[in-house]
Amino acid sequence: MSTMEFEEMKKIWDTQNKEPLYVINEAALHRSIKSKKNRATHLTNVNDFGLMAVGIITAIIYSFITETPTIYDYLIVITLFFITGYVWVGRVRRKKREQSFGRTILGDLDHAIASVTYEINRSKNMVWWFVLPLMILIFLNMSQNDVSVWKWVGIASAFVLAALLTRWDYERCHKPKKRRLEALREKLAEEAETNNFNT
Repeated sequence: MSTMEFEEMKKIWDTQNKEPLYVINEAALHRSIKSKKNRATHLTNVNDFGLMAVGIITAIIYSFITETPTIYDYLIVITLFFITGYVWVGRVRRKKREQSFGRTILGDLDHAIASVTYEINRSKNMVWWFVLPLMILIFLNMSQNDVSVWKWVGIASAFVLAALLTRWDYERCHKPKKRRLEALREKLAEEAETNNFNT
């Protein structure tokens, strides 16, 4: 539920007792916020397992298709497993933090904001802990072999595209979502103070 939706809901008056609708439909508001929390948490879980699967599967496939591995081939595989471990540790820490959120309306909203913030930090920094280490190692590995110019261009373009997509996801998806959730939280906190709204 956006801030605009919340404002519209408040403007609807019950015809019998003239009370704002949010007073008598608190459960619906809580369900809406729970739904937002669940969607944010689900997306984060999918991204966690997706990144770990990519790291493990790519490392295994790369190990089998490399016939005469160099030191950089080994480092690439190690880096992929390191990235997988990094994502797993982040997931464990996130799950522990989630236990501190209350089961109230504001608690569930804080939980949703925390999940979105987690995704923001991940996408904002992914170039440094995912894209760049692999790019450096792959380029160093390619420099040891007779690789065509087109392969250099193709792989470099793929890394640039990955970085741009990550930045786009950060700017266009996660940041606006966090702003909307924070605006809603601020509004709910104000209502809780002025109308004794149970949050």
